[in-house]
Amino acid sequence: MRKHTSLAVLGFFLLLPLAGAQKKPLDHSVYDSWNSIRGTSLSHDGKWILYVIAPQEGDSKVEIKSLTSDKMYTFARGGAVQFSNDSGYVVATVVPALADTKKATKDKVPAADMPKNSLLILNLASGEQTKIDRVTSFQLPAEDSGWFTYRPEQPKPSEAASTTGTGGAARPAAPGGARRGGGGARSAGASTSSPTGAPLVIRNLTTGKEEKLENVGDAVLTKDGSVLAYTVVSRDAKEDGVYWEDLAKHARKDVFKGKAKYPKIALNDETRSLAILTDKKLDAETKPIASKPVRSTTASSAATPGKSDLAVYVYDPKTDKTRWLAGDSTKAFPNGWTISENSPLNFSEHGTRIFFGTAQKAGEEKKDETPDNEKVSIDVWTWKDKKIMPQALIQAAADQRKTYQAVAFVDSGKVVQLETESMPSVTISQRGEGTYAIGSSDDDYRLASSWDDGYADYYVVNVNTGAARPLLHKSDSGPSFSPGGKYIAGFDFGTKQYYIFDPVSLRRLDTKIPVILYNELVDTPSTPPAYGEAGWTKDDSRLLVYSEFDIWSVDPTGKTPSANLTGNAGRMSNLRFRHVVSDPEAKFIDLSKPFLMSAFNPDTKTAGFYTENALDPVPGPKALLSGNKVFSTPIFSKNGNTIAYTQQDFVEFPDVWAATSDFSNARKLSNANPQQAQYNWGSAELVNWVSGDGQRLQGILIKPENFTYGKKYPMVTYFYERLSDSLNAYHTPAPSASTINFSYFASNGYLIFVPDIPYKTGYPGESATSAIISGVLSIVNRGYVDVNRLGVQGHSWGGYQVAYLVTRTNLFKCAEAGAAVVDMFSAYGGIRYGTGILREGQYEHGQSRIGGSPWDKPLRYFENSPLFFLDKVETPLLLLQNDKDGAVPFTQGIEFFSGLRRLGKPAWLCVYNGEDHNLVERKNRKDWSVRLSQFFDHYLLDKPMPVWMSKGIPATQKGKTYGFDLDPDGK
Repeated sequence: MRKHTSLAVLGFFLLLPLAGAQKKPLDHSVYDSWNSIRGTSLSHDGKWILYVIAPQEGDSKVEIKSLTSDKMYTFARGGAVQFSNDSGYVVATVVPALADTKKATKDKVPAADMPKNSLLILNLASGEQTKIDRVTSFQLPAEDSGWFTYRPEQPKPSEAASTTGTGGAARPAAPGGARRGGGGARSAGASTSSPTGAPLVIRNLTTGKEEKLENVGDAVLTKDGSVLAYTVVSRDAKEDGVYWEDLAKHARKDVFKGKAKYPKIALNDETRSLAILTDKKLDAETKPIASKPVRSTTASSAATPGKSDLAVYVYDPKTDKTRWLAGDSTKAFPNGWTISENSPLNFSEHGTRIFFGTAQKAGEEKKDETPDNEKVSIDVWTWKDKKIMPQALIQAAADQRKTYQAVAFVDSGKVVQLETESMPSVTISQRGEGTYAIGSSDDDYRLASSWDDGYADYYVVNVNTGAARPLLHKSDSGPSFSPGGKYIAGFDFGTKQYYIFDPVSLRRLDTKIPVILYNELVDTPSTPPAYGEAGWTKDDSRLLVYSEFDIWSVDPTGKTPSANLTGNAGRMSNLRFRHVVSDPEAKFIDLSKPFLMSAFNPDTKTAGFYTENALDPVPGPKALLSGNKVFSTPIFSKNGNTIAYTQQDFVEFPDVWAATSDFSNARKLSNANPQQAQYNWGSAELVNWVSGDGQRLQGILIKPENFTYGKKYPMVTYFYERLSDSLNAYHTPAPSASTINFSYFASNGYLIFVPDIPYKTGYPGESATSAIISGVLSIVNRGYVDVNRLGVQGHSWGGYQVAYLVTRTNLFKCAEAGAAVVDMFSAYGGIRYGTGILREGQYEHGQSRIGGSPWDKPLRYFENSPLFFLDKVETPLLLLQNDKDGAVPFTQGIEFFSGLRRLGKPAWLCVYNGEDHNLVERKNRKDWSVRLSQFFDHYLLDKPMPVWMSKGIPATQKGKTYGFDLDPDGK
């Protein structure tokens, strides 16, 4: 019997390689069907979960699963999907089938007849589905009381002609929830430029009762869905106005009526008060002013309403009164300023204040009678410009719409201008309710920011008066308030410690935490960032900050020394602990009960979750979950009993898991990509070596699933800064935006090496060479890499290093460099076209790491520029440089290619017309993926050259042929 069993086992293992051999390599046709998961959500009671499984191209599927039974619902093509507050329903938009949309587009169907969204309402208890056709979007408040709204499609022109008062373009609300205003507010946001509103339907989830409103412009619900406010904008203006409605009582208030501008409205969740921005005058006979705004001798007082353009009003449902708060006659505004509709309109959390924006009145432009053919188009640059002209031109539209925040106190009617041209940014404590605010201005440092770090001056602002006191001068770290507004805290890069201010006395406390609090791995010649803050505890009693591994507790009064909240367990176990937010609405970290932390080991790349109980008599983090995985931040149900998360590694797709809040009873719920089992995949392992200059480094080595010792493999090296922490990341087969797809290349027989690169200021090229070459040779020395079939690939900063590498070594048989800078002199003086920002700072103290200007350190710019050493290149090169690249100028690619071409070096340059730094259009990504694999297949797998490499694509054949066919005679 034992002999028989042994033979059976032996037979089983002999069959394993054969089974593996049956798996297919990935090809370029698989991309569209490979799924992702999005929109994961838990019902408030923790008993249901939903998520959307979406292919890269095609129709998605929504899965809704019970966590307490076997019940499950699915439906196709879910857009916005949301649970109701009582966990009894799911509301979703359903988008048209992709095939139907494509066909209609191809057939040039009129817009009104194109396939439209529909609305689905699912009763989770009974499974009953209600479907409503032609719905653009819906608003289901996070804590709804049974009511929600949706937007039907506008009637077709033929239908609209027979419908009185309808017409115009729809103004859809934010899908899946009301748009959030300021603290405790619901704001309708900016109105559209449409001359009319669109239909809006109010529906009760339980009864199905509906009320349809016509010509609704903006609409907003309170967080609990009990109150709806909306504007009406119609062609005949008969019903135009602003309306407030108690949905439970079916009581509607006409706050304003009549033709006017109503660009903004906002609701407060607590008071149910409504703020309105309008140019309509208040009808004193029907809506008397509750109390005349008080005029005082201070500059921040309000005035009685006079002749005005836009004004701010507030409607109080308790008194059923509407009051004017601010307008053109408000004395608090600077001379010549007025209220602007370009700024948000928000309440403070408890509804005591309303925030709005002001700006200088636009002057009447003098009509230019000059004929167009005689007009001169010119940009004048001056050496004193605080923004270089390309940047200023890009930002011109935003600058013209710039507004400055003001506040109106609801009870007193007092108005204070908070932001000014000299202090254009103000952040108020306590979600808009605080006495103090932090103001900032970078005006004095804007010119130097082109080449230097960004700095700003900070002030403490009294919200009641607008008075500002200096807080920090030329600081490169912005301070912030504690939740209760008692303190202002930030990180001082001079002392390398946290500081804490009392906003009343401006007394400063400098902490004394006996460990390094900033990221030592940052190797650019700039200020390294702090590890950051976890948050504050109840009553602003402690500030919790991070060191590399642990969490520290700081007493803001300075009476007790800083303490290691995690008991130094992080450093001792080499685990990086970070607080996990379990309740997004929580204002502070509650140390009276255990709190959740994520954990990561930077040496082994293991990760997991721990709990810490500050009150436990046996202190120290306690493990809940750990493994060689990447775990997502858990999503908690509102009752806190259930969590959802994903876990992944190179082989495991990040499917959805659910568990109790301590990660017990975990179970996998989704299976998004079962087809993966059909394909040869790969594995990832951590590798260590010592660089050429003696540094211990880490990297990732990816092998094919069918890897066999004794066989020699081709290897492609890819890199970008430090990537070893991503050891356990899953790589979805997908068309490339710029770089090789790890799963595709591993599946097709390649090894992939991903080395970490530490840098020395002034020597970025040499640093990369030292790390990469030593790492490649360490892998070659393992015996399973063919040293004659080595490739290298990088994009952007990685592309630059590829260009540098091939001027220093002939180790690689081929190389691809995307968006590579080859001339640091010309690149230094250029701009990033996407933003108009000068590239000087990037080279002096940013990623390029030169550490000075070309006139300070000319040799470093010369030595690090591959252009001047192209005659040393012996490696065939494929280049990608798109003609609308906003990050690396297209001219860099031209310099690179034209130099290689003149020298007779094998080189190909691919330019995707109209594309930016990385490819965006899917058709272009698919095209590039084929070319990238064909290039490496030719040089490293000895496959024939494709025609686009051997013969090229003549200009006369552009768009007619792509040259993917293999050319057996190609060289």
